[in-house]
Amino acid sequence: MPDFFLISGLFLSRVIDRPWRSYLDTKVLHYFYFIALWSIFIYLWNWGNLIPEMGVLKSLKLFAYIIYRPEAMLWFIQTLALYFVVTRLLRFVPSALLLLFALWLRLSEYHTGIYPIDWFGEFYLFFLCGYVFANFWFAVADFALQRKVLAWGFLGAWVVFNQMLVASGATAFPVVLLATGMIGITAVVVLSSLINQFSWAQGFRYLGKNSIVVYLGFYLPLQWMGWWYAQAQTSINHHLLGAAMVVLSLGAAVLLHVATRKTALRFLFERPDWARIAGSKSPASPTHKAQAPVAAGSELGG
Repeated sequence: MPDFFLISGLFLSRVIDRPWRSYLDTKVLHYFYFIALWSIFIYLWNWGNLIPEMGVLKSLKLFAYIIYRPEAMLWFIQTLALYFVVTRLLRFVPSALLLLFALWLRLSEYHTGIYPIDWFGEFYLFFLCGYVFANFWFAVADFALQRKVLAWGFLGAWVVFNQMLVASGATAFPVVLLATGMIGITAVVVLSSLINQFSWAQGFRYLGKNSIVVYLGFYLPLQWMGWWYAQAQTSINHHLLGAAMVVLSLGAAVLLHVATRKTALRFLFERPDWARIAGSKSPASPTHKAQAPVAAGSELGG
């Protein structure tokens, strides 16, 4: 999740000064359209058979609660929209103050019982670090390409060091977890930059450019496979099962996107015109030369 939010913040500087109409359309309404749409499918999967017993009023109340506290992967899409609005409102506040505030939110581990507020503080620091230090992360990607041996050495050291910290239980401390999160983000940026030069890695670029497809489409196939496994009562190795479920659910999301993108069902992953604010379109922004991080978060962040 630190990677997701930091890379989403990485591209905010391109769009933060857009007119409010365009900004709200692409950074708020865009996400809440998909939250509402996919909440319907998740709602029907989890509670569809209980609707006749609950009745219309209780069913509507439950669905409204799901919009307030989204299920599965939808909570961080809701949080991302909130980050975009808050950062736009506070864009004239000195970056140092914003970072200190976000750091306090992260380390204080406050709890209000109001889910969007509690989720906000957990990852806002990473989003801000993407926005404020965007040039640094692009420079890291460029440096990795220029010093490949050193970059691969860093990745190898990170794997060993990270495993040792996790095994020791040190990551239970908030400060250590924060530090390892930042190092892990650096590793992701470095690795993305390094593998981007290989033709076999273009599939990852596709997934990055269509990140909304992955985040929306994987969950229900994953739930179905989990249900099937529980019903089948097979003795598959749980490590193998976990890896297979990740690959298959991701593949199912991509296949659903490919199958529907030129049909009437393309609204599953593409926001229709009626769900847009009229006159909100903005010209495309230029892309930075460090393309690996761009590919990793372009759709959800740019």
